[in-house]
Amino acid sequence: MPTDAAGLTQEDVAAMSLHEEFDAYRQHYHHMQELLAGAQRAVNDGPWDWTGSDRGTEVGGDGVAPLAGSDAVNSYFLRTDRIWEPPGATGDARDLQPMIDYFDEQGWRHREGHPGRDHDTWAKTDDGWQIEYVVQPNGRYVLTVYSEPFWTNDGDALSEAVGGRNDGVHPEESLPGEYPPFPVWDDPIVSPPKI
Repeated sequence: MPTDAAGLTQEDVAAMSLHEEFDAYRQHYHHMQELLAGAQRAVNDGPWDWTGSDRGTEVGGDGVAPLAGSDAVNSYFLRTDRIWEPPGATGDARDLQPMIDYFDEQGWRHREGHPGRDHDTWAKTDDGWQIEYVVQPNGRYVLTVYSEPFWTNDGDALSEAVGGRNDGVHPEESLPGEYPPFPVWDDPIVSPPKI
């Protein structure tokens, strides 16, 4: 039986309550932020721009990494993005080197690619997270952290449990390691479920 990014089977997750799934999601979210901050500091310990709120679930299925039997209802993943614009940056492939060095220091397997005119490096962590850093000719350098899929009993219910307790407010920019607090289960529902 296939295991998810947390090493759990569908049967393992089937025994969990929605509250337990919420708490597991919260732990995944904090871990994602730790991975993001480490990678950010490797290239820029100053401000990074936000692209949107990152406290909601992403639809699972086969879009992130293969997980046999997963779909948009029984799985989800997490993702966050930040952007910075180094002064005078032109998207030179050499600008990837600090991130490549960081991946090497962590002992993570990585690869470099050239999607169109952009240059990127991509690594997979020891615990199944993926980090991509893209340098673009327009001087906007994008860092993305995302998980492989996690099983859930009900993607809609988990999305409402997470999203309903989050106001979706996020800063325009922040330093590495700074992000709005993630709610706890006892927090009130602040956003009505989508109908």
